[in-house]
Amino acid sequence: GRAGRTGKGYCFRLYTDRQYRDELMESSIPKIQRTNLGNVVLLLKSLGVSNLLEFDFMDPPPQENIMNSMYQLWVLGALDNTGDLTAMGRRMVEFPLDPPLSKLLLFAHESGGCSTEVLIVVSMLSVPSVFFRPKDRAEESDAAREKFFVPESDHLTLLNVYQRAKQYRFDAEWCARHFIHAKGIRKAREVHAQLLDLMRQQKYEPRSCGG
Repeated sequence: GRAGRTGKGYCFRLYTDRQYRDELMESSIPKIQRTNLGNVVLLLKSLGVSNLLEFDFMDPPPQENIMNSMYQLWVLGALDNTGDLTAMGRRMVEFPLDPPLSKLLLFAHESGGCSTEVLIVVSMLSVPSVFFRPKDRAEESDAAREKFFVPESDHLTLLNVYQRAKQYRFDAEWCARHFIHAKGIRKAREVHAQLLDLMRQQKYEPRSCGG
């Protein structure tokens, strides 16, 4: 990816000459125009930007995307009927998470009394899947995953995986035996530590339901 940018090198293009001429765009679509804008909208609202449709974006996203994100935030209770930030929205913006996850974490703390467990689930959902499944060992990896499986919920399965890995101090050998990406689950541990710090900065001491 650096050939020709930071020094001499070779660039291998994994497409045909015809695809290059007929199918590829001259430049990729800016990320802000092709991703969910929930976090962007929430941040701009917290900065006092009232009319997002007239905001001077460097690469303006489709107005439909902005409206869809505002609707999602309204459903989550982050925006009121006039499009202004609510008290919940102001709390949500303090967490560098997708809005549904930040709302989940706050709701678990304020209403569910299980923010300790939900904090782990949110951390696991914030990283790519920690499971891996080699083609030549598919049955073995499936059997290993079943040891963590909780029938009631995939989220509870993620909670179970994290808690078991924590018991073994996120040991790389233990992870390999159970077909878990050691780097992935350690990344979840880092996310968990960061979110825990943010919660305590906001005077939210995690509460456990005892699970």
